[in-house]
Amino acid sequence: MTSNNFELSSLPFEIADRISKHLDNASLANCCLVNKHWYTCFISSVWESPKTRSLENLKSLHHSMESIASFIDEEENDNDNENKENNNENKNDKNNNENNNNISFTDYFNHLKMVKHLDLTAVVDESDIKASNDQTKTFDYADTETQSLLIKLADHCSSLKSLALKVPSEKNSSKDAPKFFFALKQFAKSALSLESLTLDFNDMTVFADHLQEAIPVECFTKLHHLNLQNASMVDDSAFIWLWSNCPSLTSVTISQSSNLNDYILNPLIRIHGHQIKSFDLERCSRLSPNSILNIIVSCKNLEKFRWVNNGAIYNSTLLSTTTTTNDFEIKDMAFFMNALKENCVIEHLKDLDYAFLQESQASIIFDFLIEKNRETLESIKCDTSKALISAVQKNIIFPHLKEISFNNPSVSLEKLSKQSSSTTTTTTLNENCQMSSTSNVSIEGNSSTSLTA
Repeated sequence: MTSNNFELSSLPFEIADRISKHLDNASLANCCLVNKHWYTCFISSVWESPKTRSLENLKSLHHSMESIASFIDEEENDNDNENKENNNENKNDKNNNENNNNISFTDYFNHLKMVKHLDLTAVVDESDIKASNDQTKTFDYADTETQSLLIKLADHCSSLKSLALKVPSEKNSSKDAPKFFFALKQFAKSALSLESLTLDFNDMTVFADHLQEAIPVECFTKLHHLNLQNASMVDDSAFIWLWSNCPSLTSVTISQSSNLNDYILNPLIRIHGHQIKSFDLERCSRLSPNSILNIIVSCKNLEKFRWVNNGAIYNSTLLSTTTTTNDFEIKDMAFFMNALKENCVIEHLKDLDYAFLQESQASIIFDFLIEKNRETLESIKCDTSKALISAVQKNIIFPHLKEISFNNPSVSLEKLSKQSSSTTTTTTLNENCQMSSTSNVSIEGNSSTSLTA
């Protein structure tokens, strides 16, 4: 046997990086204490996503950042003074060039530049819980001390890649939109490489003016993922402003919005449909199946599609003046399926998750997506699917399926994903997708074979 000269004390960076993804912060900190090489390997993971579960955590993080910033300033001043002295002594001395090219400790270990992900939603949640139990000072963006803390914190986070902020509950804060966006602006001014932004509005009223005044447009240049939670009071103008100023969007998540409708979603699909890879829409009560159609005929590169509890049935009290329903009528099923086959552009879907508050004709579209993307689907979650039942009955295999959530004992991951050399059937699943009626969107058969969403 040959001896292995690998030494744990000189752990390769690539292995350390893989190990770090499975360790908590305390374990990562302990790894940094092993030796200088391990410190170099693990220190960036310690600072990459600092934990801010409470206001105390946030203050502690700020204190650490202030100390590091102060140390960096001192070292930079010392280096500048030393270089000036060396240059004054002998400008032609080669040794001076070597001194000037020395890499300082802070070039390697500037912890502030290691901070890539900052999630402040837990701070708000913790404050809301404590406030509901009384006696504790709540987290409020209008508070002078809180504003000062966030301004200083933002100054130290110039390399942020993702940011998550939440509005405190109305009971525990002023819930003043300008104050919240003032806090967001502090990070937006410095984090010009931001790629992911999560805003939990907690049902706060938001207009385009709030966004336009608070956020520099250049902040959105590299933004790929936009996540808007509890966006029930986000105005149409705010949505349109976001669609128009995020040129790099590839992932969109919107939850609980009673304002988002087909008319407002269509510009997003029109502008960014060619590049969007993930659509996650949940509890948006004014969306109809027309938006489903628009997505599947426009978003060619879609890999994840989630449509959960959307439609007016979710919250009819907010829509008492409208007649929009969560269903639509297909008058000519054969024509509809032919048009769907000719116009659907999604062919590489990996994750599909959908649920309707009641059995809907719209589910036929998802059954069609399941069939069309059988070779690529890795995860399927749904409340009902005749396509999956049909697949089991006909021994149709999903070769890459890794996860399935479906309330039917006859449909299991084992049955749908097991390899079977004898199974070569490509039987279509449509014939088992029989739908019931009622609607306010009708698709009638005619000589045209185009499908407009």
